Amino acid sequence: MVNRLPPWDYSTLEPLQEAIAAESRRQLLVFNQERIEFAYEKAKADGTDDPVILVLDLQDDRAARLAQLTGLPWQQVNLWREECGRNESVPTQILAAPRWAVLAVVGPMTPNSPQGILKPNPPGKFRVVAIAAGGNAFADFPLPPDSVFDP
Repeated sequence: MVNRLPPWDYSTLEPLQEAIAAESRRQLLVFNQERIEFAYEKAKADGTDDPVILVLDLQDDRAARLAQLTGLPWQQVNLWREECGRNESVPTQILAAPRWAVLAVVGPMTPNSPQGILKPNPPGKFRVVAIAAGGNAFADFPLPPDSVFDP
């Protein structure tokens, strides 16, 4: 007697894969919160109005190509990929850019990207875009508190 499994329903894999990818993007934001806040503060200090922070998982080819466009050599991307693979960590680059630049570069990546980028920030928040696992995630982070050392 042969026990046979019923035919596998592959249509259930796509929602599961997207859920895993969405969680990967969420974790990227959670684990890099301090670096994201620092990038925002630095962009504001450098005079960028309404900066959008990009969090790039360099394992994602789209994110890696975007990093390359901003000046990160492909050789460095590959080096970080290898090193992080050995350490079981995620090679991540965090950038700040004006909203118009993010719209021009990231906007065409997915159908919902333009709306996610153009949506006004809620009061007291700034926009963050994570590019990882074949997609984008948008988040609104609270503005960092003013330092007691600021003039």
